[in-house]
Amino acid sequence: MLPGQYSTVTSLEKEFWTWRMADSPNYATYLGYHDYNDRLRSFNMSIFDKRKNDIEAFNARLQAVSTTSFTPIQKADYDILADTFASYLEGHKWALYSAINPMNFLGGIQLYYPLSMASTSTRGDFENYIVRLKGIPNLIQDVMDTFNKAIELNRTLNRLSIEPVPGQIEQLLVNDTEDSYFYRHFKDKLNATEYISETDKQDLRARGASAVQAVNQAYADLKDYIQNVYMLNTRPGIGVNTLANGTDFYRACLKWHLSVDMSPEEVHTLGLQEVDRIYKNMQTVMTRQNFDGTVKEYFAALNNDSRFVWDDADRILAEYENIIHDRIKPKLPLFFKNIPDIPIVVVKLSYDGPAGGYGSATEEYPGVFYVNLFRPKENPTYEFMNLALHEASPGHHLQHIYGMRADLPDYRRQPELSFFDVPFYFPFYTAYVEGWALYAEYLGVEMGLYKDDYELMGRYSAEMLRACRLVVDTGLHHFNWEQQRAVEYMLNYTSFSREAITIEVNRYITWPGQACAYKIGEIRIRELRRKAESELGSLFDIRDFHSVVLTNGAMPLSVLDDTVNDWITTIKNNPKPVSAATTMQQRGIIHTFGLLICVLLRNVFV
Repeated sequence: MLPGQYSTVTSLEKEFWTWRMADSPNYATYLGYHDYNDRLRSFNMSIFDKRKNDIEAFNARLQAVSTTSFTPIQKADYDILADTFASYLEGHKWALYSAINPMNFLGGIQLYYPLSMASTSTRGDFENYIVRLKGIPNLIQDVMDTFNKAIELNRTLNRLSIEPVPGQIEQLLVNDTEDSYFYRHFKDKLNATEYISETDKQDLRARGASAVQAVNQAYADLKDYIQNVYMLNTRPGIGVNTLANGTDFYRACLKWHLSVDMSPEEVHTLGLQEVDRIYKNMQTVMTRQNFDGTVKEYFAALNNDSRFVWDDADRILAEYENIIHDRIKPKLPLFFKNIPDIPIVVVKLSYDGPAGGYGSATEEYPGVFYVNLFRPKENPTYEFMNLALHEASPGHHLQHIYGMRADLPDYRRQPELSFFDVPFYFPFYTAYVEGWALYAEYLGVEMGLYKDDYELMGRYSAEMLRACRLVVDTGLHHFNWEQQRAVEYMLNYTSFSREAITIEVNRYITWPGQACAYKIGEIRIRELRRKAESELGSLFDIRDFHSVVLTNGAMPLSVLDDTVNDWITTIKNNPKPVSAATTMQQRGIIHTFGLLICVLLRNVFV
């Protein structure tokens, strides 16, 4: 290898991370980087070109690096960084499409800013926080200016994406400043802070209260603007293809999320095929249970059965804790090695969005499995296992903590997720991330975690949801489907209520292409596993395969292909006998899977 060539890559990775922290200071605070605690992320449109110019400079330096004689891991590092820069620069073409609509019902400063505003331990921390608070009114003005640009260019969101936002903002507005979410640091935390005199505390409270009053007024103005200006100018069309150059914009969103270039037609056709396959699996279970009716009727019957419907949020949270810690965790060592000891907690989702979600762990804080309990009776128990596998272990939580403990550059170890500005954003490889979570749902079968046909149907319902997404997302944004057509299509195949499905469809309308990444990623991971099993035979170890996929962190699917193929080649060239313990574990896996096939699943898998 040429002297210094790979060191240039690692140096660029570090510089890029420092740049990211400065560019996204709230996220830096959340991660424990405190150099930028007095700054806010800019929403001013002038930053778009500045960011592009900075990344062009990074990219030019990277392109000058020769990859001759790089090891496979070094080449993967290079390829991922190159793809990160290339994706962002390609996305700049669409900056005045997505990034000028910086708020929707799924994300924005009305949801995440109150959660990532401050680190308050010292006098300096409180001073920084006050500076941040004072910056929010200007930031909100920048947000309204970008919305005005969207109106000017006829590139606004559909009303369905923004309609709940005023109500979300209302949750932040207070009559008494001391009741504000933004003021809470000046109460309990300030009182408990030592080495600050009472006189200084009173001064901080007074200046903090003044800043919070201005913040409260700015959010009130924002609410008024969205209700009385922006919502009067939302685009009439459901899909982004109704925008000028919208067909190409949608393809760009798809490519960003999938990390492979697939046409909307290809994605739609694959979705129809998956829907048909999973529907047949469902029918097999219903026949076994002597149920004579449609899938929709089957789930309607279950959702009216008190065995599966609980109207008790605390009981639901406790059951998820039991599933994660007592049912799933003991089986993980048979399928994974060197599992990081980083905990996860189950928490009620603070807003009415998806059925569940994952909040990334840090070295200071556990991972968080968020459960939507706004309508507890719409969380049937037969779906609990599948959702826990997806969001907790071996899904997103296990995926994330492996990445945290792996020898990865910081920008890959702690990616910041943002959807509103896609494709003008740094990729965090949705297909890999969500593909793994769907693979984790499938892995639950091999782990023997679906205890009966009902939980198995819960799995199929969730898998069907993701298959329907391929059909519906492309239907909405490419084939001119209306919202109700998408809702009715999904109601025919899934267990979810009309209200829940409507929220899902509104999510697809808001984040074009994102929902397609799940199935595409899962299919690719399962294909790579089948290839490894076929080519390695008795040398294949499921735990090693999972380590290869997880410990290299999020990546484009093309780089995942190369990573797994390199591992297969390495094992072939350096065969090592599988240990007796591993052999017994794999035999146990095969035995468990065989019993499931014979006793429970029979001919379910196709």
